[in-house]
Amino acid sequence: MTSFLNQGLERLVFLYEDSCSLNNMLEARLRKVEATIADQAAIVAAKSQHYKEKYKAMIQEHQAALKKATQEAQAKYVAAQVQHEQDMVSYRESLKGSVVISLLQARLKMAYEDKAMGLECPSWNVEAWEAKLRDLGGNPVEYPAKPVVEEPIKVVD
Repeated sequence: MTSFLNQGLERLVFLYEDSCSLNNMLEARLRKVEATIADQAAIVAAKSQHYKEKYKAMIQEHQAALKKATQEAQAKYVAAQVQHEQDMVSYRESLKGSVVISLLQARLKMAYEDKAMGLECPSWNVEAWEAKLRDLGGNPVEYPAKPVVEEPIKVVD
């Protein structure tokens, strides 16, 4: 019976040694897998950090471009406002000049027509009006060659 027990014991020792070698092999594989997982985790962390930095740099670049575009637009807006104000001042001044020229021309025309008809108002300073019209660059008013006399209205029966 001892031989049967010895065979069983040998078989158990063989199975124990086999399981130990298998256990050692699996532990070695587990250490390799753990090392690989640690390496992959380090790679993922490095890539993640790289993309975070890249994203942060891209955001800063876009914010800088947006800020620059905003500043340029603001500068153009201010320049347009200044130009508009200058244009409005120029327009108002030219409008004032045009109105004054038109008024002087109308006064001179009225004075010339009245003078041609024999009416003269001593308070009208025709020479000063003519000088002012020349200074403003307006077209001179022609003295009428013949008096303007209104014709009486004929009634048709």
